[in-house]
Amino acid sequence: MKIGFLGVGTVSAAVIEAMASRGGKQETIYLSPRGEKRSTDLAAKFDHCIRLESNQAVIDASDMVVLSMLPNQVDDALADLTFREDQIIASFVAGTPPTGIAKLTAPATQVSQLIPLPPIVHHKGPLVICPSHPDVVREFAGLGDIVILEDENQIRILSVASAMMSTYFTFQNTVIKWTEDNGIDHDTASKYFRSLLEGLAIEGQAATDEEVAHLPVEHETPGGLNFRNRTGLEQDGWFDALYARLQDTYSNANLKAKSSE
Repeated sequence: MKIGFLGVGTVSAAVIEAMASRGGKQETIYLSPRGEKRSTDLAAKFDHCIRLESNQAVIDASDMVVLSMLPNQVDDALADLTFREDQIIASFVAGTPPTGIAKLTAPATQVSQLIPLPPIVHHKGPLVICPSHPDVVREFAGLGDIVILEDENQIRILSVASAMMSTYFTFQNTVIKWTEDNGIDHDTASKYFRSLLEGLAIEGQAATDEEVAHLPVEHETPGGLNFRNRTGLEQDGWFDALYARLQDTYSNANLKAKSSE
């Protein structure tokens, strides 16, 4: 299958890098000139990546077309482009569900929305596909943990849940700073806490659904240090505030204005 990328930003580059490093036969990938430096660099790095002169040239050469542009630019970007009925569309565009994209790419109406996240370059993290399409699932297999949704109305829920990335790193950096401020050198503080977070993430992934609910109490001793931190944050309303913030973002954020890049 020949795959074309319309828009080669940060996320597209991460996906292409991950596809190239998973091993096996490499599909031919056509790159649009949009995102000039990244598309040029990828074409120079990988023999199977070919940079073409226009978005229409990419569409004409491809069996599957990946849309990766700013949500508020997608209408204009696709307005003068012509797709084929037999083409498959994989959309990275946030805020526009598959049915909305299908109106812009008709007669190509086989559309799946994907939510690739930055860890995908390491073959880690979730990759949402909605709705499931066998060719899309096959071509993006091995890049992360594929999560299938069949109801496009649920995409927004997982989009908001995934919008905790910067919050996570702020949490990480706050603990590292506190460790430094109390006398540990930066390299040691950073290595220790980032390693701890990695270990906890592995434990969380290895746990069964039934075990997940019990992980907090299994990682604390009543009256101990973990207990003191968790219950203190709980009493301060930290977790309630987190829940409320997610709900506010879900109810009020304009995802259409955000960039998947």
